Amino acid sequence: MRTARRVQRAGEEVGKMSLNGSARDHDEHSTGRLAGGRTAWLRRRQCFVFLLAYILIVLLPKRAMSQTPTSWAPIAKEELELKDNSLAPGEAAMVLYREVQTDNNKSLETHYTRIKIFNERGKQYADIEIPYVENNTEVQNIQARTVAPDGKSTDFDGRVFDKVVVKTRRFKVSVKAFTLAGVQGGSIIEYSYSLHWHNDIPDVIKHPEKYLIPGSIAYPAARWDVDRDLFIRHARFVLRPLSHYDGSLQIRSIRLPKDNAPLQQPDGTIQMDLENLPNVHQEEHSPPEEALRSEICFFYVERYYSNEDYWATLAKIESQYTDKFLAKSKAVHAEAARLVTSSDSPETKLHKIYDRVQQIRFISFEPTKSDKERKQENLKPNKHVEDVLTRDYAFANEVNLLFVALAREAGFKAYPVRVASRRNNFFSRSLPDPTQLNAEVVEVQLADKNIYLDPATLHCPFGLLPWEESDTSGIRLDQFPGQLVQIPLAASADAIIDRKGNFLLDKDGNLAGKLEVTFLGQEALERRLQEHDQDEMARKKNLEEEARSWLPLGATVKLTASNGWQGSNGAVHAVFEIAVPGFATQAGERLLFPISILQQSSKKPFRASTRNNPIYFPYGHQEIDELTVQPPQGYKVESLPVTRGASNPKGYSYKLETEEKGTKLTFKRNFIMESDYFAVERYPEIRDFYDFVRSNDEEQAVLQTPSGH
Repeated sequence: MRTARRVQRAGEEVGKMSLNGSARDHDEHSTGRLAGGRTAWLRRRQCFVFLLAYILIVLLPKRAMSQTPTSWAPIAKEELELKDNSLAPGEAAMVLYREVQTDNNKSLETHYTRIKIFNERGKQYADIEIPYVENNTEVQNIQARTVAPDGKSTDFDGRVFDKVVVKTRRFKVSVKAFTLAGVQGGSIIEYSYSLHWHNDIPDVIKHPEKYLIPGSIAYPAARWDVDRDLFIRHARFVLRPLSHYDGSLQIRSIRLPKDNAPLQQPDGTIQMDLENLPNVHQEEHSPPEEALRSEICFFYVERYYSNEDYWATLAKIESQYTDKFLAKSKAVHAEAARLVTSSDSPETKLHKIYDRVQQIRFISFEPTKSDKERKQENLKPNKHVEDVLTRDYAFANEVNLLFVALAREAGFKAYPVRVASRRNNFFSRSLPDPTQLNAEVVEVQLADKNIYLDPATLHCPFGLLPWEESDTSGIRLDQFPGQLVQIPLAASADAIIDRKGNFLLDKDGNLAGKLEVTFLGQEALERRLQEHDQDEMARKKNLEEEARSWLPLGATVKLTASNGWQGSNGAVHAVFEIAVPGFATQAGERLLFPISILQQSSKKPFRASTRNNPIYFPYGHQEIDELTVQPPQGYKVESLPVTRGASNPKGYSYKLETEEKGTKLTFKRNFIMESDYFAVERYPEIRDFYDFVRSNDEEQAVLQTPSGH
C-alpha cells in the first residue's frame, strides 16, 4: 500500500510538470529519440485558474549554465551599416542573433539576443520585459547595451522595474522591465540574462527503478520557442542533458522549418542552428498567434510510453483530487432532492440543477480586488462542494463541480472534463502537457447521447458552451478513464445575429429609420460577457459603435432600447435609430443605392491572391437580415438585383433576395459560416465564395424619378 501511494504521488508530480502543446495534430510531427536529460522554460502563456498548481511549476525555467558575458562579441561592420533586411524589406527591426542555452544539471537557462533597429518603429524593441514567477524563479545577470550607428557602445546602467502582470490568490507572475536609452534607426541593441529555478526533477525520473510506475509519465526537458515577432537571421539552441540518465528523451517539433533538426554533439549536448527564420505572419482570420509559432520540445519518458496512456493516466490522477472535492455530502443530497422530482424528465432535472448552480456568486468574474479588500471580505477557500453550496460563492470551476455533485445525486453519470481552450492555442495530443487543458466543462451521459455544459461560465445558457471550449479535446476525470474526449463543434444556428430594419429614403438620397437587432446563442453570450461589468453608458457606447461598423461612413446611430443582459437565457435585443446621409446617388433621372445596407462599411476579407495560414473563425455563425426601404413618393422601381445564392456542403452558404411589395422594397440576406477551420489549401475556394458575397452585397437598386416618366 505504501508503494502504491508513493507511485501515485510521483505520477502526480510528473503529470503536472509537462510540456505545452501549440498545434492541431496535423501540424506536428515527432523527430525521434535521443539519450539525455531535462530542462525547462519560461512559459509565455497565461493558464486558467484551475491549473494554478501546474503553473507554479510549469511557468518556471529550470536553470541553465551561466554564460554571463564579461564582454560583448564584436559587431561586424556589415551589421552596423545594414539599412534593411533584404529577405523581409520594410520591417522595423530584425534579430541578428539569438541564443538559448539550457543545462539540466545546473538548472540554469541563459538567453542572449542581438537586434538591429532599422527605423523609428523599431525603437519599441528597446523596451525589454523578462517574465518570471515570484518566489519560484530568479532572474539573474541582466546585461544590456546600445550600439550607435557609428559603433559607439553604451552599457545599460539604468533601473530595472518589477511589474505584476498576473496575480491570483495562489501565484503572481511578474516581469523585469527596463528600457535601453539612445536607441535610434541604425542602432543595435543587445541583452542577456539567466533564469534560475528552485524546483527539482522528481525522483521518479532520476530513479525510476525504485517505483512501480502506474502508467505513462513524462517530464519536460526543454522547450524552445523557435521564432519570434521579428525576422531572425541566425539562432542557436543548446541543451546539456541530465548526466547519467538512462531513460529516453523524446522530441516533438511543431512547424519547424524543413531540413532542421536538433543534433547530438560529441560532448553529449544537443544543438540546433537555424538561419533566416521569418517572423510569425499574421493574416486576417488566422488561428491564434500561439498556434502559428514554431516550437521544439524535449521530454523524458519512462517505461512503455504512449500518448494515449499518458492522458489516461493523467485523467486518473486528476480524478483523485476532484473526487475529494466531490465527497458525499448530506447537504448536497438534500439540495438535489429539493430541486428535482421523480416525474421530471432527465433534461428537466438537469435544467433545474443548472439554474440552481448559476445562482452561486461567481467570484472569478468579479473585478480584481486588492489584498486588503479580499482580507476584509474573508472569503475562505472552498475545500468541498458542500462549502460551495453553503457559503454560496465559488472560485473558477467550482460551480461545475457542484453541478456534477448534484447531478450525481439526481442519478446521472456526470464528470468534469478538462479541455484545451481554443482562445489562444490548439490542443496537441502528442505533447504530454497538462497545462494545455486550461478550461473545464461537464459531461453528462444520457441514454442516447453525451451532452457538455459549462455552468461555471457567467451567463452561459444550458446546452451551449463558450466557443473556445467546443471543437476541442480534453480528458474526462474518471478513475476508469478511456480515450481523450472530443468536444463537438457547435452548429452555426447557435450563433445568430438577426437584424430587421424599416427605413425611409428621401429624394435627396438620405436614409433614416429603425433597426432592431437580436443576438442569439453564442452572440448573446459573447456580448453579455463583454458587458457584464460595464455601466449603462459604456454598454450604450459599445452597442452604437458596433451598429455603426455595419453602416456606411458618416452614418449616425442612437441606441433607444436594449434588454436581455441579465441571466443566461434568451436573446440580447437592441433597437437603434439610424440615419445615413447621402446613402443613394443621383444619376440623371435615376436614384441608385446598394441593397445590402448593413454591409457597406464592413471590411470584406480574403482579397489577397495567396495565403500562408489556415482560415480560422472562432465559431460558426449566421447573419440574417430583413430590411425594408420606402422609396421617395412618386419614385418607381426600374430594376432590382435578381435572387442569387451560393452554398457548399462543406461549410458555408449565402442567399440574397429582393422583392417589391406595394410601394416598399424588401431585401433579405442570409449568410451562414458553418465551419470554424479551413486548411490553407482551401483558400482559393473560400476566396471565391467571399468574392461572390462581396459582388452581390454591392448590387444596387435603381429607382426612376417622377420626372423620368
